[in-house]
Amino acid sequence: MKPSIWKKELNSWISQDRPSGNTFLNVDPDSFYPVLLRALHGGSGPVMIIVPRLSIAENISSNLPVWTELGDKAVFPVLIPETEEGDRFMPENEFQRIKALYMAASGQGDIFVASAISFTSPVPPLDSLGENTIKLSQGMTISLKDFTKKLVEMDYDDEIEVNVPGEFARRGGIIDVFSPGSGNPARIEFWGDEISSIRTFSTETQLSLENVKEYTVIPRSSFTAEKNSSSLISYFKGGNVRIVVLSPGECLSHLQKFGKDSSLENFTGTLEKLADRTVSLLDPADSSSYDTGTDCDCMSPVLELRKTVSGETEITYGNLMKKLTAGQISSWLASGYRIALLGSGESGRDRIISWCSETGISRDSVEIDISEISSGFVLPSSKLAVLTEKELFLMPHQRFANFASMKKLKESMKSKGVPTLADIEEGDHVVHASYGIGLFKGLKTLTEKGVSQEMLQIEFADNVTVSVPLWHADMVSRYTSIGKGMPVLSKIGGRKWTKSKIEAIRSVRGLAIDMLRIQAMRTHNPGFAFPKDDSDQHTFEGLFRFPETPDQRKSTDEIKKDMCSNMPMDRLLCGDVGYGKTEVAMRAAFKAVNSGKQVAILVPTTVLAQQHLYTFSERFAEFPFIIDMISRFRSQSEQKKILQYLTEGKIDIIIGTHRLIQSDIKFKNLGLIIVDEEQRFGVEHKERLKHMRATVDILTMTATPIPRTLYMSMTGIRDLSTIMTPPGLRLPVQTIVCKYDDKHISDAISREIQRGGQVFYLHNRIGSIENTCKKLKSLVPSANFAIGHGRMPEHELEKVMMDFLDGKTDVLVSTTIIESGLDIPNANTIIIERADRFGLAELYQLRGRVGRWTRQAYAYLLLPPHTILDGTVRERISAIRRYTHLGAGFKLALRDLEIRGAGNIL
Repeated sequence: MKPSIWKKELNSWISQDRPSGNTFLNVDPDSFYPVLLRALHGGSGPVMIIVPRLSIAENISSNLPVWTELGDKAVFPVLIPETEEGDRFMPENEFQRIKALYMAASGQGDIFVASAISFTSPVPPLDSLGENTIKLSQGMTISLKDFTKKLVEMDYDDEIEVNVPGEFARRGGIIDVFSPGSGNPARIEFWGDEISSIRTFSTETQLSLENVKEYTVIPRSSFTAEKNSSSLISYFKGGNVRIVVLSPGECLSHLQKFGKDSSLENFTGTLEKLADRTVSLLDPADSSSYDTGTDCDCMSPVLELRKTVSGETEITYGNLMKKLTAGQISSWLASGYRIALLGSGESGRDRIISWCSETGISRDSVEIDISEISSGFVLPSSKLAVLTEKELFLMPHQRFANFASMKKLKESMKSKGVPTLADIEEGDHVVHASYGIGLFKGLKTLTEKGVSQEMLQIEFADNVTVSVPLWHADMVSRYTSIGKGMPVLSKIGGRKWTKSKIEAIRSVRGLAIDMLRIQAMRTHNPGFAFPKDDSDQHTFEGLFRFPETPDQRKSTDEIKKDMCSNMPMDRLLCGDVGYGKTEVAMRAAFKAVNSGKQVAILVPTTVLAQQHLYTFSERFAEFPFIIDMISRFRSQSEQKKILQYLTEGKIDIIIGTHRLIQSDIKFKNLGLIIVDEEQRFGVEHKERLKHMRATVDILTMTATPIPRTLYMSMTGIRDLSTIMTPPGLRLPVQTIVCKYDDKHISDAISREIQRGGQVFYLHNRIGSIENTCKKLKSLVPSANFAIGHGRMPEHELEKVMMDFLDGKTDVLVSTTIIESGLDIPNANTIIIERADRFGLAELYQLRGRVGRWTRQAYAYLLLPPHTILDGTVRERISAIRRYTHLGAGFKLALRDLEIRGAGNIL
């Protein structure tokens, strides 16, 4: 077969018999994208895809670009997020929505994707958008004063530095502004009232990117909708837009549940007006697509469309979700089918070539190609079968979350590292290598002999201020204490700082001697040296479904290097919540079991043990290793059998709570211990682990190491690996600290459920948790609630957690049993009652239960209405609110080190 013949066949099928007008197509969910392309094909003008929920809209917006690349050009759909006037809980949606409106009005977008809620939500009149849009060009005359005044009127924030859309900053005759309608901010340089230059710049480095002749500034938000607001369709010139509706019955149900009073009427009325340009796609397995279960007259126009069904599409998947055999492919070939086998990259294509060789399928009889499409499909009428690694090997498809944001992805993949000078804020204590401890007073421009330069201003004792030039900034670092209390400022010219440095050098020398003694003990008891990576190890790592971050690779290499040494490994893996520590640990575990050793994974809670069992079982599914769990979820008879199997070596990987380090546990050939969330274990448990460190490799994982562990790692007593690189397109969790208020709670829950997400509500009192759940049900009657806590019967708790994992529960009201390791990407709001009662690491771990995927997540820290917080509580709340950026866990642990102290190590 000629290269890419399958793409031509697919495009040929798409271009035939394009549905138009009052036509419904039955859609198998797995074969949705080819059918969607068929519905979008041909015609002129933009297309609006309407789906029931925002989560579906996000999925289509992320996947569709790959499928459209199969044709003549790639299309990047414009996602129209949900938002309402006065919506204070989804601020990031302001920018996306106004950008989508601007693109629709200016004719820039080809495909728009909207949920039913966002499609029916009011928008400001089209004229008001034009009146509040400023088109800047090089050489034009505009009053700088009037321009900044207009920006404020357009709801832009006046900041010192521009970082996100909707901000501007002024420095003399230069204005930096970030319009939501543009990918980058612009630096506008004025000469009087004339614009002399326009340059785009990077928010990451604040350095210029390129000169441009024009830059359009649009309003910050669309929340200026007056009483005479318009509909979304009015933004398309002459209403020239085609409509594709996915599951209209489900759209109506969602509007009825979450929409405003006029939403249903707006939805059905608009579709009735555009009936000749509407295509509806039905999921045949979804009964709501056929029957809304209501007698409302306002639904009749959509229901009438159902009468014109032209028949089901003939695209099928058969049973592709099961692993395909070479026999099935041979059968298709014998029937005259053309077969295309697709790898997601060069390595995927090479694996398919090897598979064909092993199974006896001739390479000349199939087409082997590279493509990023997520799943295969079969076109019986065209006798074409396209299969991906998902169908051939049950491999997860490695995908980026949003193909229109590759620049953002590259920026987000940068490791932030350990705190540097960039982390110092005005008012922080700093250390100058020569002068001692001072107070950072900010940057100041000083002029000497006609030369101006920026200097660091540091205040020392007796109000003496020292100016440090930027090229000597390496002499200055942020002060991190290991004790309590405010540091004493050093005196310029005094001997105390010099004496302190001498004492520090002596202490380091003593610490080095002790470290050598510990190292000698480990060297005296050599451990098992694991062999180098083989093909199985490479295959296992290649099955990872997400893009590997640089720090994941670096940490993996460091751990495997330790494992290949004959000295027992004792390494701390520190990475932010959701940054992929478990994947790194699974690679180490695979190396151990693939070498004939057993692996013990120690976790603090039964819920986390259950989570790890599912995660490890799924990840190791393609390999013949036995994985089991021991916890109170297992009966006494089951535990007895597990103990026997461990002794006999019949279990390769065992996951468990502290039960794993009790005296009756015997391993046949233990090679690696993985300790997850080590800060949750007590001194007694760690003492037992100490006896194992001499001969067994130990990997400890945490997002927020306790101060003593962090101190030991930073001083070199324990080896340290850090994962500071965020996964692609991960967003920081927005943290809201507020007094307890019923309206805030009901609004937060309703908005998360409305966008198809789930909510954690943390109430850490078992005695009153049921009353709290009843109260929440009265606040949000439409939501499904469940209760989870550590004293529930094992099988009941397991069912509660599985229902939440499966999306059957909207809100999980729980204690801190959810604190560690739970990975539920669809849960993106957490509400924490009495946040003042939690420690800093606990708050950070709890906040880390949300924001595990690409959607904006929210953490609400509720404080009692009439209580004055004491000093340490204020420090903790201030720290958790300050450290919200990606990768903040390590810096927050450093702050915890300051607040709590490190203790005496030796």
